Amino acid sequence: MKTLDAESGGVLVAALLVGLLLSMLGGIAMNLAVTETAAEGRHREESASRLLAEGGVEEVIAWFTHADLPATVGSAVSSPFHGTAEAPDVDFDASRPQDDRVLNDPDTGAFRALAELGRILRLRLYGSVRPEGLCTIEVTAETPGGVRRTVALELGALEIPPLHAAIQAGLPADPTMGSPRVLAHWGDMLLAGDARLGRSDQFPRKSELAEVTGLGYGEPGAPQEDRWMEAWIGGTPQFEDPNPILPQNVQANQDPVPGLPPSPWHYLKFKEIAMRFGAYYVPDREGRLYRNGMMDPALALTPAEVFGSADAGAHKGLVFVDTLDQAPPSADNMATLVLDSAYMEGIFYVNAHVVLRPEGLGQAVPALSPPPEGRESVALRVPVSIADVRVQGVLHAAGSLRVDNPTRVFGAVVAEGGLTGGGLLEVWYNDDLKRGLLQGLPTVFPIRGTWREWGS
Repeated sequence: MKTLDAESGGVLVAALLVGLLLSMLGGIAMNLAVTETAAEGRHREESASRLLAEGGVEEVIAWFTHADLPATVGSAVSSPFHGTAEAPDVDFDASRPQDDRVLNDPDTGAFRALAELGRILRLRLYGSVRPEGLCTIEVTAETPGGVRRTVALELGALEIPPLHAAIQAGLPADPTMGSPRVLAHWGDMLLAGDARLGRSDQFPRKSELAEVTGLGYGEPGAPQEDRWMEAWIGGTPQFEDPNPILPQNVQANQDPVPGLPPSPWHYLKFKEIAMRFGAYYVPDREGRLYRNGMMDPALALTPAEVFGSADAGAHKGLVFVDTLDQAPPSADNMATLVLDSAYMEGIFYVNAHVVLRPEGLGQAVPALSPPPEGRESVALRVPVSIADVRVQGVLHAAGSLRVDNPTRVFGAVVAEGGLTGGGLLEVWYNDDLKRGLLQGLPTVFPIRGTWREWGS
């Protein structure tokens, strides 16, 4: 009987030990589960705070890219960025109520689009330590769960030289080739040599009271005047009527004194930019194009494939066509390209002779006029629609530009080798070019190797 009781007690003790062990294991499992859940939640919060801070940095980059710094931020930047992390050029801290409104106000805050993810606690802009640097961006963000993260990087700037004229053309190598009729809206014409300007009594005058429209001169209801256009002619303005009266906005005999300026866009600089941010092509003597200089006949492209856009908004970015020998352009190393696409949209830097022969229908494009002279506010620019545009952007030809068919452009045209042909070239100047802003090219870019992040 004693033996049976002892055995029963041993079983009971063993059962208690097993139960205790299972309880301990259960507790450990529950503790691990709680810890893992907390760690997972913490990881989500940290990821969210990092994404929020990155979103803040991207928002600041967009301000620079579109030259659209919010007024509250832009007013704080009165000079190039020379500050340091200890003494930044721009410093908005959400711990200060006024700065918090600037950063996070749901209606007017600079980062209101990120409000669902959390708050921006601090924005600092200061100088870069890199020679090519524009500034350092530093953004601190906080999620609703209280996790903070700071992201910083340095920006470089392309510093694209501005184009100040709607049309700029050098002296043709062969004056016997004729010259197209040229007209400009919203900007100047700089033409070396003689220029064909139509009838003097129909040439548009400059007037501050001119109506701003997207209509071409001569269209029904279009004014024969413009607020911004002046013509600077190197030689003699050629009018079709006998004994013409020279309009006041036509300045004749400008070459050699005071002289017409050369194009500010230089071959080597744009070749380098195209290698980094654009599309680079080498032509053959038949006018076919090869991406990145891979001269395989199976890879040959036509100019229509490279330059043509299906519709407005299909931007090609920077398209750089090199010379035949990939050396700076000269009299004997340029191919001839025939551009016959109905519509082309991009920044076209062409080191060749160009024949403009667009076929088919162009596109209606939205455009903003320049602001009134002496004013810079974007709010004062008049929105219009320009019909039948064949080129939107910039067409820069190192050789001659022959205009065979009527061609409308919104942007700017540069023909270093002069204008030839018998067509009509009509250009509406894009005032963004005055500030070196080119759609399709990043005005600023993150400098590789400068990304840093830290936080709680």
